[in-house]
Amino acid sequence: MSDLTEKTALELVRAVATDATTVEAIASAYLDRIATREPDVRAWAYLDPDKVLQEARALDQGPRRGLLHGAPFAAKDIIDTVDMPTGHGSPIYEGRQPDRDATCIALCRAVGGLLLGKTVTTEFAHVSPGPTRNPHDPTRTPGGSSSGSAAAVGDRMVPLAFGTQTTGSVIRPASFCGVVGYKPSHGDFGLSGVGQNAPSFDTLGVMARDVADAALMRAAVMGAPYRELEVPPVSSLFLGLCRTPYWDQAEASTQAAIEDAVNRLSRAGATIVNFPLPDGYEEVRECLPLVSGYEFSRVLAYERAIHPDKLSKKLLNGRVADGDKCSYAGYRGALATIAAYKAKLADAFGSFDALITPSAAGEAHVGLTTTGSPLFNGVWTALHAPAVTLPVLEGPNGLPVGLQLVGKIYQDDGLLDVASAVSAALA
Repeated sequence: MSDLTEKTALELVRAVATDATTVEAIASAYLDRIATREPDVRAWAYLDPDKVLQEARALDQGPRRGLLHGAPFAAKDIIDTVDMPTGHGSPIYEGRQPDRDATCIALCRAVGGLLLGKTVTTEFAHVSPGPTRNPHDPTRTPGGSSSGSAAAVGDRMVPLAFGTQTTGSVIRPASFCGVVGYKPSHGDFGLSGVGQNAPSFDTLGVMARDVADAALMRAAVMGAPYRELEVPPVSSLFLGLCRTPYWDQAEASTQAAIEDAVNRLSRAGATIVNFPLPDGYEEVRECLPLVSGYEFSRVLAYERAIHPDKLSKKLLNGRVADGDKCSYAGYRGALATIAAYKAKLADAFGSFDALITPSAAGEAHVGLTTTGSPLFNGVWTALHAPAVTLPVLEGPNGLPVGLQLVGKIYQDDGLLDVASAVSAALA
């Protein structure tokens, strides 16, 4: 076969099933790619090539296990793995070895997925960056907190990777690194064995080469049969353009690129109208630091008590400080505000197939000390809505910019179908 690292995960699974290649050949191709590119990108927190090849050979020699058989994947280093350390991007847990796999890892391995290694996370999936660089320009951020996962998929070091999102940590880095990022409806993907941040918002997500691969990973993590995408004709789509109150904080080039995408979809027959958000959107955004801070400051109670000197100032002065200032009454009130707005948004969503909105303000910014703003992600995460970012736009420097589609909660299959149609129309 031609370069295996150019294939999607679904193509690799089918190639193994038809004996067009082997799992060992796939693993070798990706390990070669990693050896070449990792010194520049620095996406990996842990990788053992010998162990990867050993497991690949075992997959070749045994029976076909299931829908991921032969597909390599990676996991953000806040996700527990029984045979690899999980360090949470912190010196507190450097070399820590869990005694079991997280649910998502166990499910993927059970159906033949080949775990290559662990990818870099920011400190406790907060804002202090790790060493990872953007694969398209090493002077720029890959985004965060799922930095390594986005960069590894964006640089063809692996076709699939798990990330997590509490505010914008799947969608934004996927946008910056030019990959599909999928954040499911809150609660669809089990979080046992995944490091907590703010449980009311925490969501396991996927970085992938295309939408079909995201759907493949969804089936694996849901323990469900793979459902082929039912791609609707573009002419049947009813989409809302949701600029949000922060449209003026998107870069002019991003605004123009989204407007152009809307015009192209309209010319292809889609019906697209402006989507006015119900009143209260900004109040929900103001609730985000209250809820996430209140929960995060308590999730880290042990680390704050025993290892305060090993926690960064960014972490302590950021979400933790937000939590320390928030009362229980303020926390419960914020949750109630968010819950009320969820109902209002569901009513407003009506018959829309999806909403179009920015994934990020623009291209990945120059510099590695920050990971970018989650301004265009946080409210959707708090509202538990599924979201997909598609690498179909380009910024003024030729770098990727994502187009975000937001769907109805628990209607993820429909959102992935629509995302596939939009992606093909804008390719």
